[in-house]
Amino acid sequence: MAYRQTDKVAARLAETRAGILDAARGLVAEGGFAAVQMSEVARKAGVATGTLYRYFSSKEALCREVFREVSSREMGKLAEIALSDEPASERLVEVLRTFAGRAVRGRRLAYALLAEPVDVNLAEERAFFRRTHADIFARILEDGIENGELPEIDVKIAAACIAGAIPTALIGPLAPQSHELDRNADRVVEQIVKFCLAGVGITLAAGAVNTRERRTVA
Repeated sequence: MAYRQTDKVAARLAETRAGILDAARGLVAEGGFAAVQMSEVARKAGVATGTLYRYFSSKEALCREVFREVSSREMGKLAEIALSDEPASERLVEVLRTFAGRAVRGRRLAYALLAEPVDVNLAEERAFFRRTHADIFARILEDGIENGELPEIDVKIAAACIAGAIPTALIGPLAPQSHELDRNADRVVEQIVKFCLAGVGITLAAGAVNTRERRTVA
């Protein structure tokens, strides 16, 4: 007779898996992916090390799942903003501030996701999510061009530039040995936002968004 997993067993397995991911994510937030050791993850999750390997075949597999989970969560927040009914200029500003602002507030985890030296598997995940970031920016830029808020630009190139500029600009400030964000966190975020907006023909001044077409979003 074939074994059939009951709902209760399935729920318990899912709960254990979630606990393992929570423990691993906590270690990444404290010390980056280099801090993830299977024995320590097991201890924090309250399971035996052998049990850990029933869910994840290796540290690499576990780290990859943590990367996907956290990145997907962050991406979902940006995508939700991008799909709102606000004018494209406002959505772009909000996505930029959200992206950079959340990175600044969760600096150690953000550094691990954006800049920490990683193996080829995590590098592939990082590249995938950077492309997804670019798709989110491209969607907003296309809307802005279509409705006349933004000047005509090469959307694909502009979106890729923005998606690459933000992590690059944050590498130094987010680095564990840096103290820049202790003093200038808000300024770092605003400078990133202004630079990215200027690249697509928008200037940010006096709390308003102004395009080169002289249209203003209050």
